[in-house]
Amino acid sequence: MNTPVERRGRLENGAELVACPSPQLHSVAFSVVLPFTPECTPGVYHLVEHMFFERAGERRAKEINAEMTARGSEIMGYTAVNYMCFSFTCRPDVFLPQLELLFSMLSQRDYEREDFERVLPVIRNEIFEAAFYDARSADILRELWFDSRYIAPVLGNADVLSRLEPEEIREARASLFNRGMCLFLAGAFTPEQERRVLDTFGKMPLRPRERTPAPVEEKVTREVNRVGRGYELQVLVTYHVERADLELKLAAHWLRSGLFDGLDAAFFRFFDDRGFQFYSVDGIYNIRGDELIFSYLVHITKKERKKFDPLIDAFEDEAAHTDYISLVKPYLYENAPFLYDSPERLCSHYVDTWADLSAPLTLREELEYCQKFTNERLVACWERIASSLRRIFYIGR
Repeated sequence: MNTPVERRGRLENGAELVACPSPQLHSVAFSVVLPFTPECTPGVYHLVEHMFFERAGERRAKEINAEMTARGSEIMGYTAVNYMCFSFTCRPDVFLPQLELLFSMLSQRDYEREDFERVLPVIRNEIFEAAFYDARSADILRELWFDSRYIAPVLGNADVLSRLEPEEIREARASLFNRGMCLFLAGAFTPEQERRVLDTFGKMPLRPRERTPAPVEEKVTREVNRVGRGYELQVLVTYHVERADLELKLAAHWLRSGLFDGLDAAFFRFFDDRGFQFYSVDGIYNIRGDELIFSYLVHITKKERKKFDPLIDAFEDEAAHTDYISLVKPYLYENAPFLYDSPERLCSHYVDTWADLSAPLTLREELEYCQKFTNERLVACWERIASSLRRIFYIGR
């Protein structure tokens, strides 16, 4: 196929833009990433995200939602532990007013107490929903980071948030608009529409991005951990790499896919041969700066633990003999150009890659790098992960 020519560059205000024009398509997607270092009260950035949907100049929440409905396009927002993201996908003919609406929302500086009072019950409900469903493995994974600024829950505590001073909310909002901001634009946009992106988000005042060092603190490294009691167990195996380079960050996705995606993946074949008939496994990796945590989570019974324990080491050896290229390359390399056919998925992929690398990368740049992967290189990357700090959690209920 004739792949589009992606462009990556720095804008007037210091932000970066990746643009991928595909005029033959029928939709346009736009995403903006606002990075931050989580040094404010936990939950305040998520609160600010909700506040952005309350006002946009003279428009209030009802008018904002009515505009999106009329255009058949919803602006989506979410807050991660170290960045906020807003995105939308729409028809080309409504792109400019939708872009203007998002820009107006994010440019809003002044809020009333009533805006805060409308947002807080929604956040309180989200916190309740998150706590209602048992997610101890997610809590454990979040608490593994050696940089403790990244272990607090994104949603925070409702009672603490209800007592926030307006100045802290304003400062959290202002800190989002720094020169680490990244914009992603894909699909059937015109040169005029791209210029409007440059004239709005590209001229938005941005402060320098502050990268404060991690605090000096004790590192918890106990290898085997018990959480709760009971006959049913979740086994969470984690590997913690402290100095992950670009190759390892890009390889992590390939390794996770080869080990855990599909019943022909290495994990299922290995454990099925040894009497464990798993139908699902959560293989996860997360990256914060140069820290990478690679993990997998499965369910066993208490009586199976003695049989399962030695297989953790044996599976590490099996993973070092996996034919990653045959398992992964058709999906993550040969199918990757299909992303150009879907602006929404392409922008989502740009954001995910940014989250792993803390920098924007075009799909072409990623593919040029990943085409160099061989089984030998991927096995070497796996061995770096397997030789890092390993921790095992037995989670009972």
